[in-house]
Amino acid sequence: MIRRSVRRPRRAADLIRRDPRRERQSDASPGTSPAAPAPERLPERQPEIRQVTIEQPESILIAVPDLDRGRLTALDRDLIGAARVLADAQRGAVLVVVASDCVDDLGAAGADRVVRYATPAAGTYLPVVLARALTELAHRHAARHLLFADGPAGGDVGRRVAAQLGVRPAAHVVSLTVNEAACRIDSGRREVVRAPPRVLLVEGGSAEPVRGARHQARPLPDLELGREPGVIDLGAVKVDRNAVPLIEAELIIGAGAGVSDWAAFHRLAAELGAVEGASRVACDLGHLPRDRQIGASGAVVEPRGYLAFGISGAPQHLQGIASCERVVAVNSDPHAPMMQRADLAIVADAQQVMPALTNLIEREKRGA
Repeated sequence: MIRRSVRRPRRAADLIRRDPRRERQSDASPGTSPAAPAPERLPERQPEIRQVTIEQPESILIAVPDLDRGRLTALDRDLIGAARVLADAQRGAVLVVVASDCVDDLGAAGADRVVRYATPAAGTYLPVVLARALTELAHRHAARHLLFADGPAGGDVGRRVAAQLGVRPAAHVVSLTVNEAACRIDSGRREVVRAPPRVLLVEGGSAEPVRGARHQARPLPDLELGREPGVIDLGAVKVDRNAVPLIEAELIIGAGAGVSDWAAFHRLAAELGAVEGASRVACDLGHLPRDRQIGASGAVVEPRGYLAFGISGAPQHLQGIASCERVVAVNSDPHAPMMQRADLAIVADAQQVMPALTNLIEREKRGA
């Protein structure tokens, strides 16, 4: 006998694929505990900040930052870091001298003691009166070293202090240890090493800034600044910004092939007080003279700030700005090499950003 099988038509319910894990959970006995929920993610642990207190230092080191509108600059933080290198090796304390309008956390920057001074009256030439007060402070605390930022302001004060103390300072210090101070000479072409003298004028990168520790920053009595009779500060002399060599400029505004509104470019440069520069393409087209060209075949610049408008970022141009402290780039192409180099990249048309920025500056001036 041959048995025939009749295939029963499949119901819609039979076509639904079931998850066996859900069935096992539903078939579990009433006493069975449900699956444990996923553990909660713990918040990331914040790095601990070490507290440092030096009550009875064996020596005092004085650091004098330059400040920029009441804030520590990157060079100032390196300066205090260099003072810490010497102080930590000598079981000493770092005494930081700043203007009264300084708003930064000096303890986090590495200061054990803080002395402030009020801005002198109008017409007082600050380097003269500050140098005299610092010399008296150095005698009072028997300071082993005094460190200054080797810039226009700190370099002037530091050299005056060294002359009043009768010592030969170490200028252009690029590297510092407790036994050696490496200094650049001959416009940076040579380097000499000497034992750290009492007065040091340091450059950026001479030491690492303080991180991961907060020092006490105990306030001491304010520094009294007198007035030097016969010396009157008449203010900064106004000069043609474009007469300043690019290699000496603190702030540069650069233009490339993406700039077409040159009137807006010149107007913004005037409002910022910036020196004008350009890419090779812009100079080739005659928009700016050849001595304004930035790059490996032009000027290699080291300003504190560089604003690049409409510059794509050719390799030779990027070589020319490799040592810029801060770079802001405005370009309509977000993938331009200059945008990758910038600390702040703005994807926009330069012709729109330049007048908007100029108007903002003018409005701020009117409000002030």
